[in-house]
Amino acid sequence: MDVSGDDLRCGLCGQPLSGLHEQHGDEAVVGAGNRVEYVIVELRGATACYQAVDDPSRTRKTDAAFLAQELGTGLSDLPGRHYTCWETPTEYGVIRSGFEPA
Repeated sequence: MDVSGDDLRCGLCGQPLSGLHEQHGDEAVVGAGNRVEYVIVELRGATACYQAVDDPSRTRKTDAAFLAQELGTGLSDLPGRHYTCWETPTEYGVIRSGFEPA
């Protein structure tokens, strides 16, 4: 199998491999994602339900305790809170990191 260097892509993010694309760590890969603003709409038990501010039809769920820890707040303060995070597309979904209160 002959694969040229120009055709090689990262198995994690799908971006072309280059000198700028060495390995994945806590930092986002250059050009491989964007910051998105969300609002937490409700808590359902141990789950926080949130939606994108620019597109309310994009709703998601996550562990409420994890989100509270990332935002440095208590569980009872989550509903109604706006926050941003960095989203990096991957082969099997999206990695969210860099959580900050908005």
